[in-house]
Amino acid sequence: MITYYKRTITAKHLKILDSYEEGSWINVINPTPEELESLEKDFSLNRELLDEGLDEHELPRLDSENGHLYLFVKTIFREKKSLGTLLIILNKDFVLTLAKDEPHSLKQIFDEKEEMITTQKTKFVIKLLSLINDNFEYVVSRIVKDVQSKKRITVKLKESEIEDLLQDEDFLNNLVVGYYYTSLLYSKMLKKIDIYEEDKEAIKDLIVESNQGLNLCRSSLKTISNLRHYYSIILSNKLNRTIKILTAFTILITLSAAVSSLYGMNIILPFQQNPHAFWYILSFMAGTMGIFIYYFYQKGIL
Repeated sequence: MITYYKRTITAKHLKILDSYEEGSWINVINPTPEELESLEKDFSLNRELLDEGLDEHELPRLDSENGHLYLFVKTIFREKKSLGTLLIILNKDFVLTLAKDEPHSLKQIFDEKEEMITTQKTKFVIKLLSLINDNFEYVVSRIVKDVQSKKRITVKLKESEIEDLLQDEDFLNNLVVGYYYTSLLYSKMLKKIDIYEEDKEAIKDLIVESNQGLNLCRSSLKTISNLRHYYSIILSNKLNRTIKILTAFTILITLSAAVSSLYGMNIILPFQQNPHAFWYILSFMAGTMGIFIYYFYQKGIL
């Protein structure tokens, strides 16, 4: 779906247009092949780069062609912890955003939580990148808080909580890659885009924020790794102890079964004619089991 928006400095709200106007923002969400072909033809865009903008595994980078700057950035979609690609195309006449699903940062613009002026194209892009950074920071902080809470109750973690940790680890690993290449992207923007000094400072701030986010992700990943290692040791110790207990009881049961089976055979055995033979044998078995239990207890098996 292709939607055209515009807001000038004097306008109070973001306006939806019926068709393209100079200075507008073209927002493209999950386009059809026909819509991609129309964009390619109407705005002289590279179709191959448009297709790459819909690839959720695309890494952040900057390309330029025919006066268009193609900024590939990672963004968070509406679904929790869903990381994908957002293609931002910057031109002297318009800004175009393209994604397979609606990024959370764009929703904030539509809700007018941020004042976005589409005619100030470079500022619009920088503010959009800042919103994406803020979303990353929010999600990472939630993950860090969740990891820290699990860190205090390691021995009581449930299987579902372990699965959540593994999902967080996978998401943070993707964010580490995203942060790293995004920082490189911002550095290239400073070199390739002719912008005001004020906007340069804003991009430098984005670089600092990206590096901080990268370090926070790495720190959280280390914490999760330590938790997994610690929990694996606990589970291994519990398993070893369980095996020892089961082995000890197997020995006890086997001993009793052996004595019982002997007296079930049709041969002459000691105490066979004694009226108290059952109690003698039972006492012997109980005494032997008591000795083994005491031995296992002393050795720390039970």
